[in-house]
Amino acid sequence: MPLSLAKRIPAAEVQGTKEGDEVLVAGFAADAKSLGKIAFITVRDRSGTVQAVATPEHAQFKDIGAITKETIIALTGKVKQSKLKSGAKELELVKFEVITPSQPNLPIDFSGKIPTVLDKRLDYRILDLRNPKILAIFKMRSRINMAIREFLITEGFIEMQTPKIISAGAEGGATLFPVVYYEKKAFLSQSQQLYKQMMLAAGFEKVFEIGPTFRAEKSHTTRHMTEFTHFDFEMAYIDDEDDVLKVMERMFVHVMKDVQKNCKDEVKTLGIKLDIPPLPFPRVPYAECIEMLRANGSKIKSGEDIGSEDEKKLGELVQKKHKNPAYFLTKWPTKVRAFYIMNDGEFCKGFDFMYRGLELSSGGQREHRVEILKKQMQERGMNPDNFEFYLDAFKYGIPPHGGFGIGVDRMVQMICQLDNIREAVLFPRDPERIQP
Repeated sequence: MPLSLAKRIPAAEVQGTKEGDEVLVAGFAADAKSLGKIAFITVRDRSGTVQAVATPEHAQFKDIGAITKETIIALTGKVKQSKLKSGAKELELVKFEVITPSQPNLPIDFSGKIPTVLDKRLDYRILDLRNPKILAIFKMRSRINMAIREFLITEGFIEMQTPKIISAGAEGGATLFPVVYYEKKAFLSQSQQLYKQMMLAAGFEKVFEIGPTFRAEKSHTTRHMTEFTHFDFEMAYIDDEDDVLKVMERMFVHVMKDVQKNCKDEVKTLGIKLDIPPLPFPRVPYAECIEMLRANGSKIKSGEDIGSEDEKKLGELVQKKHKNPAYFLTKWPTKVRAFYIMNDGEFCKGFDFMYRGLELSSGGQREHRVEILKKQMQERGMNPDNFEFYLDAFKYGIPPHGGFGIGVDRMVQMICQLDNIREAVLFPRDPERIQP
């Protein structure tokens, strides 16, 4: 009679059972071998591993050595104390069944014992994801998304889902992916920005979204993707951009503390220490940042964007001065920020959120006066006629507002302290990779 999977318990729960209890576990055969007078089957599932043992008198003893690694099996066994120094409990095998056999030759060693380059690991991503360390990343990622939602909904925000097929881009045309959309010109969304602002014109006041974004940037770095998960936030009735920063810093610390509390096992598996920044985060004006960089050997000039190497150096300098791994880079030159950011002449009300030497977010107070908004579009070579659907929302009253956007993948990369952003994405997309 086949084993009933309805009776299955997670492998990790075996440690909480009583000696002599008969339990059923199922999962991947992480190892199966016969050593003459004893045979072992190690079963791995999402919760962990458990070992079952059998002696030559067992009816299935000879079959154990034929089980290939990663075969899906189910087995029943009686709980007993292991003779190993760890003192863990194991199972005395009663019966096992092969559910789905695995091919004997695995293309990669996902255990990490034999190093495999990232590209090949991504080619066989399903196997790679079976590594407990990789699983830990995505458990933490799930918790991060949950903590974001929990904080913002408690703060009165409404979650939204905006279109991903659009007629015009928020960040300009150079990074747009064109799509075939009947007889119309269309693109994949490169930002939720325009729709976030339209929702404030609709009177929603506080909104956020966690959803996909697409940018046709031919970037080959450890922190850029062509498809990424965007966390966007917008709030109305603000005095200035600092109202946004106050919510943002509290949210980030909430997320970090939530992960620290609820992901202890995953943090241990990854071998990391969470670096929770103290509140409030320093506000460091752009001009001061340029001065600090130049005083420490950088060739950057005022008015230029800050590159990745200078970002990293600036993080070290701010950490040393303010004793905080997180800070806001504020008062950017107007000419290097998006058309929808409000400005005070030479400088604008935009900001970047920096953590451990890397930009996690960009945002600011938005320009809500429609004529100035049109003027800023034209100054950047954009045709306001192409954004009529967006500008119409400003004609009928819209409150002062601001917000930001964070790449969830990059946020996970930094919190989990990963070398490459692709490690934080289930199936990464970059200029060369469109499979699996």
